[in-house]
Amino acid sequence: MVCFVGRSNVGKSSLIKALFSLAPDVEVRVSKTPGHTKKMNFFKVGKYFTLVDMPGYGYRAPQDFADMVEAYLQERQNLKRTFLLVDSVVGFQKADHTAIEMLEEFGIPYVFVLTKIDKASKGLLVKNVLEIQDFAEKHTQGCFPQLFPVSSIEYSGIHLLRCFIAHVTGNLPMMNS
Repeated sequence: MVCFVGRSNVGKSSLIKALFSLAPDVEVRVSKTPGHTKKMNFFKVGKYFTLVDMPGYGYRAPQDFADMVEAYLQERQNLKRTFLLVDSVVGFQKADHTAIEMLEEFGIPYVFVLTKIDKASKGLLVKNVLEIQDFAEKHTQGCFPQLFPVSSIEYSGIHLLRCFIAHVTGNLPMMNS
């Protein structure tokens, strides 16, 4: 099981839709309205694993967001990885730091995914990548060092992220040399 968390309108549903573009049997609905996902959505990927789309935090978050997400994250023994999505145009926000503190406190391994890279200028993208890498190195314990920059529109980085998810869920065994 893996889960996606991030601020409202960071592109969680769009990213999930892009990840499953090759799996037509997995239906993903995407809304134009920020903060549309009000409850946890579960996507069963064949017999392989389940992906959980959490409601967005921050702007337009559901009232019970913290209780719902904290309870879920604390109780999940089979959660292999949490993917924390950050918008590449706006970078880290205060709400992201709150989510990071929660993941660190519960000892949940997580990965940063930088979304909407097609919308950020090259300079801004580099600035935000370096800021996140610097933060992860200095202020986190449970963060995977690799950052995944992706675009759900242009599909940049989608294949690599798909492979990483397959690997952490045990569906892509790495060859021993």
